[in-house]
Amino acid sequence: MPDNCEDSYLPVRYRESRPLVGAAQNRSLAAFHALDPSVSPFRDYVCLLLRRKWTVIAAASAMFGVACVVTASSPRVYEATATMLVSKSADASGGGSSGQDQMPLVMAAMTAPDIETHATLIQSRSTADATAAWLKEHGGPNLGAADLSEAVYAGIVPKTRLLRISARAGSADDARKIANAAASAYAEMNQRRARGSSESASRYLTKQLTIAKDKLANAEDALRAFKESTRTVAPDAAASNLLRRAASLRASADETRADLAAARERLSEVGQQLAQQNKSIGAARVRDNAVVEQLRSKLVDLEGQRLLLQSQYTSAFSAPLNQIDEQIRITREQLNSEIRNIVHSDGGDLAMQQTLVGQLIQGEAEVAALKARERQLRGELTKSDSELEKIPARQIALARLERQVQVAQGIYSDLLRRSQEIEVGRVMALGNTDVVELADTPLLPVKPNMPLNLTLGMLLGLVVGIGLALLQEQLDDTVRDEDDVVRFAGAPVLATIPILTPQESTAALPGPGLRGRANDAYRSLLVNLSFVMPGAGGHTVFVTSAGPQEGKTTTALNLAIAASQSGRQVVLVDSDLRRPSMHRLLSLKGTKGLSNLLAGQARVSDVLRRFEETRLRFISSGTRVPTPTDLLDSSEMRSLVEKLRREADLVIFDGPPILFAPDGLVLANLSDAVVMVCVPAASHRRALQRARLLLDQIGQKVSGVVLNKVRQTPSYGYQSHYHYYSDYPYSDGRDSPESARTQALPADQSARTP
Repeated sequence: MPDNCEDSYLPVRYRESRPLVGAAQNRSLAAFHALDPSVSPFRDYVCLLLRRKWTVIAAASAMFGVACVVTASSPRVYEATATMLVSKSADASGGGSSGQDQMPLVMAAMTAPDIETHATLIQSRSTADATAAWLKEHGGPNLGAADLSEAVYAGIVPKTRLLRISARAGSADDARKIANAAASAYAEMNQRRARGSSESASRYLTKQLTIAKDKLANAEDALRAFKESTRTVAPDAAASNLLRRAASLRASADETRADLAAARERLSEVGQQLAQQNKSIGAARVRDNAVVEQLRSKLVDLEGQRLLLQSQYTSAFSAPLNQIDEQIRITREQLNSEIRNIVHSDGGDLAMQQTLVGQLIQGEAEVAALKARERQLRGELTKSDSELEKIPARQIALARLERQVQVAQGIYSDLLRRSQEIEVGRVMALGNTDVVELADTPLLPVKPNMPLNLTLGMLLGLVVGIGLALLQEQLDDTVRDEDDVVRFAGAPVLATIPILTPQESTAALPGPGLRGRANDAYRSLLVNLSFVMPGAGGHTVFVTSAGPQEGKTTTALNLAIAASQSGRQVVLVDSDLRRPSMHRLLSLKGTKGLSNLLAGQARVSDVLRRFEETRLRFISSGTRVPTPTDLLDSSEMRSLVEKLRREADLVIFDGPPILFAPDGLVLANLSDAVVMVCVPAASHRRALQRARLLLDQIGQKVSGVVLNKVRQTPSYGYQSHYHYYSDYPYSDGRDSPESARTQALPADQSARTP
């Protein structure tokens, strides 16, 4: 056996560094476990969805089908719309202020509803009753008021005075008739309402006009009788002026008393709020502080003076007001500063305290000013009354009677004018609504909304499908990717083997050798395996799996072929004595093999087969035996292993799955390296973990893992490597399809017994 056969396929720098690999193996594996690859979570989710794409497609298709069935079976609903114009509200009074003050009911009657009120009234029960009657009279669907209330609704067109009256029905023609009936019926109702309001206003004004006429006649009669009895033609001018001034003073006094009562009420409320704030500060320090009270009293006096100055000076001469404003500003700053010191010391709300104190000061100043004004008006009124006492009673009485006649004449004239306007409006009352566009027969139903329903069904299906995919992913116990392998097997991935075509699988049999992707994949496995088993001399490798049907036999065979192509002396041993299958892959016949050798029924030369033009030798499993574990755990087996070590560079054992027979543990204990084969989306994590634990119990470990039958899809992230392998042009043309289609040699030509 040549010394350089073992490393002849490696570059020079790898052959020179080979002695250092054994010492660094454990550190490298630990570093591999510590790696935290920065993989995008978005890419992980995309890969997940690609793995579970059929679940997502099935759920989306199911929900889409349900949406189609529901949409097809739902009753059709049609909608028709009529358009109505609402004119602006009009005030038909047009009178003076006295008429507005004395006749609010007339004003209310003459004001037309606004557009929002019309929209509400259209959907009322009274409009529904009128619509039902209109349909019955003009020929339409026989619907009750309750049904029409649900079928008819009104909406305002934004930035216009248009109302859209819409109606829904199971028939397109019925929807058109209901919408037009609702618009026409409401227009008639609005017209009747306008005429009714005008008639009510006219009756009210006629009644009030009669009363005003009687009052005017009585006032004129009283004035005429007084003049005839006293023989007085007109009142004295001084008496008239005094009388008017006294009336004005009394009105001002009444208004001032009302303002004073309101100011006191506001002052009381502010005082209660300020008292509550002072409680939160503690001990009423703001209210009882002497400096604060002094400044507040000063500020109240200044505010009162300012109110009095405002009644005496105008903006043309504002110097006194400016002086008093400056004093108020300085005093307010001093007060706020003092309040700030107190509130800060007790941790209170400074802004609230200042606001309430300011309101309290203004309220007290307002009350003081109103009191002063009330006293002033009371004094002036007393002075006016004393002056009136000096005028003869005859002059005062005459002035009062003339004033009553003037008031009665004004009221009568205003009522007469309004009555005439109302009569004109009653004759011309048409309401403020007009139907500008009748509804047309709709062509398509509004319900069910097929595009919306189908879109929602598809979206809901996608959501359900993604949810089911996530649930399946959580319940899935199979190995997904290299991270799972490293986590559960505790070993690195030595190689990833793609799914081979039948031609590539055939080319993997002994003969000219491996070609194309198969050669690349298994050569990569061989290179990585050499770093797992450092040192010179023969090595033994046990190729196994956690469960059946994971490709361990094919992996062992192709690994042996790749090693023999690299110039190594390789012995492949089918040590699966329970369910052997290697001889079928090699198309070999014969009964003698490993079991016969261990049982002493044959020699090594009898069972060792050599393939021509290769450095590969093969030992089949041999005859079935009842106790294969005892044979594999015998001294003869250990002697055979040592003998093969000396005669070959690499000894590969194909054994049973670790979890299905104890034979695998025996073979693992006899080997330098244990290679575990697993299949993504097929091998179970718990099985891989249990196999690792069983090996740990016998002091052995998984040297590396081969991911077999990997699909060239983004689901597992291996496609880029295999596309590279398949597209890379070899100089000798070995990756061409023609060279890859190499058939296996027949058994009688490809193998012989030395």
